[in-house]
Amino acid sequence: SERLYTALLNSISHELRTPIATITGAASLLDSQANGDPQMRAELTRDIQSAADRLNRLVANLLDMSRLDAGRLKLKLDWCDVADVIGVAAQRIHASLANRPLGIHLAPNLPLVQMDFVLMEQVLVNLLDNACNYTPPGTPITVEAAVDGKQLQIAVTDGGPGIPPADLERIFDKFYRLPGTATGGTGLGLSICRGLVEAHGGVLRAGSAPGGGARFIITLPAGAPPPPVKEATL
Repeated sequence: SERLYTALLNSISHELRTPIATITGAASLLDSQANGDPQMRAELTRDIQSAADRLNRLVANLLDMSRLDAGRLKLKLDWCDVADVIGVAAQRIHASLANRPLGIHLAPNLPLVQMDFVLMEQVLVNLLDNACNYTPPGTPITVEAAVDGKQLQIAVTDGGPGIPPADLERIFDKFYRLPGTATGGTGLGLSICRGLVEAHGGVLRAGSAPGGGARFIITLPAGAPPPPVKEATL
């Protein structure tokens, strides 16, 4: 427990410094360049927003991790449109996707699926953020969704170097990062993703994409959707 606390504290302390420094520096420049170049002001504002989004994702992951570890995670289940969940997650990660084309491929007539919209959105944000970290600029990232029998499958595929077979399960361990990866990150995102998916009664697994890169597949139960609401008659 003490080693886990120390590792968590060191990881978070390191991860917090970058966005805080970005926000502080950009805000200082905005203050000193109040009547300066409009393009510079716009760029600094985007930097602040991007750093704030990064901080928000970190805090959300920490809260999710603490609730998972304490067994206090309560799902707010509702019948959700998978396309909406994917679209909102993609919008939240829009800044990180810069120069990385995102392809979204949805099978026709996807049914409504019972899930916690906010938590499943967080899962997709984490997976897309992870894909951005390993995908070189100019290389596409794809999200696919389809139904296989009574299961919904959502796949996120990046254009990175892929995952060695020996690490396909280890990457879901807390604080584990692939050897040789760039610095940054807490190593908690994938562990939280698996915990949230399993809380939905689903499975999250990792594999290799046919053309190279890593592929993460979420499998969720796809029960019978609710009957259509009947209009009231007078």
